[in-house]
Formats: sequence, C-alpha cells, structure tokens
Amino acid sequence: MKNWTPYFIILIIATAIFAPTVQTIPNGSSHYLMIDVGEMQIVLNNWGTPHATGYPLYVMTGNILTGIFTAFGIAPLIAPVIVSWLWGALMLAVLYWLARHLNGGRDWLAALIVLVFALTRSLWIHFVVAEIYTFALMFHALLLAVALSRIKDATSPARIYWLAFLGGLAVAHHRATIVMIPALLIAVWPHFRQQWRNLPRITAASLALGVLGFLPYAYLYVRGRSGADWVYGQPGTLSGLWDEIIGREAERFIGLAPSFDAFWSHVVDVNMTLIRDITLPGIVIGVVGLLWAIRQTEHRRPAVILAALSLVAYLFHAILYRDVLSALILLVTLPLIFGWMYSALALREIAAIPARARRAAPLIALAAISAYLAVYNTPFIHSLTGDQTGVQTIAQVNRAPENSTVMLAWGTRYFAASAEQILRGGLSHITLIDDKVDYAALSAPIITPEYTFFNQPLTWWRDRLTWDGLYLSAVAPHLVAIHDAPRLSDAPVPTITPVSASAVCDDGLIYLDVVWQAPATPPPPDLSIFVHGVAADGELIAQGDQFAPVYGWRPFSTWQPHEQVRDIYPLSPTPDTVQTIRYGLYRGTPDGGFENVHEFEIEVTCDL
Repeated sequence: MKNWTPYFIILIIATAIFAPTVQTIPNGSSHYLMIDVGEMQIVLNNWGTPHATGYPLYVMTGNILTGIFTAFGIAPLIAPVIVSWLWGALMLAVLYWLARHLNGGRDWLAALIVLVFALTRSLWIHFVVAEIYTFALMFHALLLAVALSRIKDATSPARIYWLAFLGGLAVAHHRATIVMIPALLIAVWPHFRQQWRNLPRITAASLALGVLGFLPYAYLYVRGRSGADWVYGQPGTLSGLWDEIIGREAERFIGLAPSFDAFWSHVVDVNMTLIRDITLPGIVIGVVGLLWAIRQTEHRRPAVILAALSLVAYLFHAILYRDVLSALILLVTLPLIFGWMYSALALREIAAIPARARRAAPLIALAAISAYLAVYNTPFIHSLTGDQTGVQTIAQVNRAPENSTVMLAWGTRYFAASAEQILRGGLSHITLIDDKVDYAALSAPIITPEYTFFNQPLTWWRDRLTWDGLYLSAVAPHLVAIHDAPRLSDAPVPTITPVSASAVCDDGLIYLDVVWQAPATPPPPDLSIFVHGVAADGELIAQGDQFAPVYGWRPFSTWQPHEQVRDIYPLSPTPDTVQTIRYGLYRGTPDGGFENVHEFEIEVTCDL
C-alpha cells in the first residue's frame, strides 16, 4: 500500500486545487468545453437520454451514483460533478500504476506525471463539471494499461480479448476511441504472429466481446419508448436509435476541410489548444522523451505504442475532424505526458550531472510545472464554471407572466432554465419549450427573449405557427411576446401616444414600461426611441435607447392603425440616483444629427 501513498497525496493536492473551480450553478457557458454540461447536469439526475451518441453506460452508472450522492444530501447540481471526479480519480490511479510500471517503480516520478496531466486545461475542466470525458479517459487508461503491461505467456490471447472487451465499452461510450486502434494493434501484433493459425477464432471472439459494449444502448430504446421526461431525438424507434448509435448529427464535423484556408485555420486551432494545455516547451519535451525511449531497448515497445497513439489522434483531429474535440485532444496530450517521464529518465543517464541532481531535478521541475499550471489555468476554469449566463437567463425568464409558454432555443440557456425547473423547483409558473417542439399545437402568446430573433427570425416562426399573423410586444425586460392578433383601441389618438407609462424598479433593475398607441395613420418607419435616466441636477446618467420598438424587432412600419404595443426599456447602467426618465421619439437628420419628434417625462418614485 505504501507504493500508492504518492498517488493519494497528489490526488488530494489536485482535488484541493480543483475545489474552488467546481461548478455549483446551472451551466451558462457556451465555450466548446462546456456546451453540453447543462444537459448532463439534468440527465444524470432524471434518467434521461442526452444528445447523440447517447452515452448509455455513462448515463446509467452516473444516475446510480448521482442518486446515492443526493440521498446523502448533496445538491443535484453538484452530485454529477462528484461523478466526474470519481471517474477521474480512478483514471489517474490507472495512469499512476502504468507510469510506475513503465519507469521501474519510481513512485514520485509517476505521481508527479499524473499530477501534471490532471492540471492540464482540457482535463481539469472535466473534473469540475458534469461531462463524459473522465469516464472515457478511464477506459482509455485501462486500454493502455492492458496494452503496455508485461505478460508471462506471449502465446495467450488474453491481452487481445481484454482489449476487445474494454475497447468495445470505450468505443460504445465515445467513438474517438477508434483512433486508438492502430496503437493497440501494434501492442497485440506479437500475439497475432504467435496465434496466426487461430486467427479466425480469435477474431470472431474479439468481435463478439467488442459488440458486448453496445448492449447498454438498449437503455436509450427503453427510455425512449417509456416516454422519459428528457429524451433527445427518437431513440424509441429503431431508426432513431441507429441515428444515436452512429452519431449522425456529428457527421458534419467529419471529413476533409472544404478549402486549404479552412484546413489551415483548423490546424492552428488544434495546435493552439495543445499549446494552451501543455505549453510549447511541454510538447517538445514530450516528443523528445518519446523519441529517446524508442531508441532504448527497454522502453521501445511502450514508447512506440504511445507515440503511435498521439500521432494518429493528432492527424485524425487535424485532417478529418473539423471541430475541437476534448476526447481527441486528451488522446494527443496523454502520451506526451509519458514523454515527459521518459525525458526525466533520460536525464538520469547524463553522467556529467551529479547523481543527486539527476534524481531531484525532474521531480522539482514537474512540481514547478504543476504549480504553474495551477496558477495559469485557475482563472480560465473559473471563468467557465462561474459563467453567470445561465443564472441571468433564469432571472430573466422568471419575470415572464404567470402560466405563460416560454421558448428558449435548444442550448446552454435552455439547459440552465430546465435545470432550474427540474433540479431546483424554480420557474414553476411557466411552461418551458425549445425550438424542436410541435409549434402547430401551440396557442398565443409565446414568450421568448429578444435575442431569439437573431437565430429564429419571424420567417422561422411563420413557417411553424399556423396563425394568421405575428405581432410582437414586450412583456418584461428583454422578453418579447408573440401574439396572433394586434391589440387595437377604440379611442383614437392624433399622434403616437403613450397611453400608459411607469418607471419600475425590480431586483436592482430600473426600466420604463410604456404602452404606445398608433393613430389612424401609423407613424413613419424611420422613428426611433430615446429613453434617458436623468439625475436631480439634469445630468444624463443612464440610457435605454432603441432604434425601433420591442428591442428593434417591431418597427413602426409593421404597426396597424390604432394598434397598442407595450414596450419596455431597461436603463443601463442603473444608478440609484436616477430621478426622472425622459423619453420619446426621434429621427436622424441629413447632417448626421438627431431631431426629437415627441418628448415625455416621468418621475422615478421607486427605490432600487
């Protein structure tokens, strides 16, 4: 057990470094490392099915563990992070054993190599969020451990069978494991040569063992058929299940780049990701270490296998996968970390350096690199896990009217609001939908944030709704209601008029709530709205101008005669010294200036 003491020490150190960056809120970050985290926060708590390829083994084991953790009082948003940490701790344990196995039992060298790897950016983040990658890496580490371990009976097909079984589980979990096949074939090539007469039997048995890894996909089919609360796609049908298994929606990322410029831009992105993970000197040291090990009889076999893994993963990522994918990045960096270990072993053989320095220098260097990575990566990791976009989305949607239907497009904001509903019991006053539902069955109004119309413009809504017309109005700060008919007034007005107006203070936000009414002839389309927050001395201290009503999405050219349109203008910033809100309509002048057409004023009587 004493041989494992260094591992437990570095695990405690890594966990202490990770702890301040653990995600404890509904995810709001749309960074490529975080884009699916919000979905996993939900799926690991409600036995749902996530996006393709479905990750059924991860989901089943994750739900069991999450259920255990929440039963002991751990918050539903934090329990999935502990699941990630647990798989990561097991993965690091396998890598520690493997590093000791390859370096002749040097405990602290193995432990520090593992610590450096844990603190790289692409791995660290997956210890502190709900994601699939520490689970995937656990299988990858096990595959390497089986491939690189020494066996007494070279004629036994046991290594082949273990690799087939673990490889099936790993590929079924994440298809990026396929890039490990060339390296693993190198590992078992001597066994194939020894067993060439039995090759058909071994191949058939290996395929059967590999296929076992896909049996958990029955989970997706069962949950799809049973009408689970959170089901992605249509896994309850055979065609939908097949789409999940092959990851059809990811096909757009696979293949050659359409042009050399696109190819080169992607290569730069991949290279920069690797450099940010282990630094340019780190890449050089890793490559040099692997090359040195290949020249040494004692280390040649594992070094060739590791180098092949890193090279194939890099080439596939750079040439055939047109997005940045953590599963591939980690398969490039993991062998390079072992290259650092080999560089440390090479240093020990330089006779010109005193023996004590040869032993101590690599350990000191690795400890220093770990400290550097901890300091360098903490702000970045914290910026992702502490991203307030999800929290802000929840606060925004919480202002929607009672019993309203709120649409958020599928993605991080929708995941955050869903997590608030499903895991924390909030937003119970609304029905939350995404952009994939059957819109023909919906009735007016539908509430959505104003930014929705950038990706889902009115033409998108007209294609899906069966209404005769679409009429927009504001219902809360940055929330827009889509109605099927205009709101018309029987009382005519001579010009565009605010028939009601109020200054509202709500949770640190101050905004002007106005209902405008158009005359018989709607106002010219080139009018914009000014909203000024004014201090007691008349100084302009806050603004909420809009170039057209309803956050720019309802220009006057779309108004009906006598139509009333509610509009809301948040003032930004919102100092508590605002005494008066002056607002009205203006137009641009030929000389580049502005001309006020109508002016109004309202006192602010509420306190922020």
